[in-house]
Parts: sequence; C-alpha cells; structure tokens
Amino acid sequence: METFKIEIQEFLARVIEVEANNIQEAFSKVNKQYKKEEIVLDYNDFVDVNFIDINSQSKDEEINMLIKDILEYLYVDEQKHFEESKNPKDHIFTKLERLKFLID
Repeated sequence: METFKIEIQEFLARVIEVEANNIQEAFSKVNKQYKKEEIVLDYNDFVDVNFIDINSQSKDEEINMLIKDILEYLYVDEQKHFEESKNPKDHIFTKLERLKFLID
C-alpha cells in the first residue's frame, strides 16, 4: 500500500459593507477588522471545497501557491507603508491589493 497526500481546501466568503472615501480605504478598513478578528468567517460562510492531489502539482497550481505566499508575506508591511505615505496612487500596495482581490 502507498501513502498519498491530499490537500483539503475550504473556501469561506462573506460580503462586508463599509463606508470609505475610496476603494483602497474600504479594503484597508475591512482588512484591519479581519486582522483584529472583528470579522470571523465560520461554517455559515462556506462556499466551496476542493480536494487536491499534492503529490503531483501542476505548474499553474505551483505558481498560484507561490503568488499567494509572496502576497501574504508582503501585504501587511506594504499596507503599513502605504498608509504612512498617505495613500499614494502609484504605491505597490494598490497592485498587491488588486492581486489579492483577483486570486482570492
């Protein structure tokens, strides 16, 4: 008998309404609430589940996982710098935020 690794991914989602001056501020407010655990997703927010054979990942799956890892690593520090810099439109954080939105 062989041993196999199967990854289980559960996807939770919830729409949050927030008042803000612009979309970046809205993302920032919701992100802060989430990080402070003021917003906690649970079984009521369940959307989908995937079972993935991680014994042989495709190149696209590996790329997506690496992008998510890098995004997660950079996001908080860049958000802090973005806010400290008074939200400049050309800041890399706006691209990270858009990428996070597209891949989540």
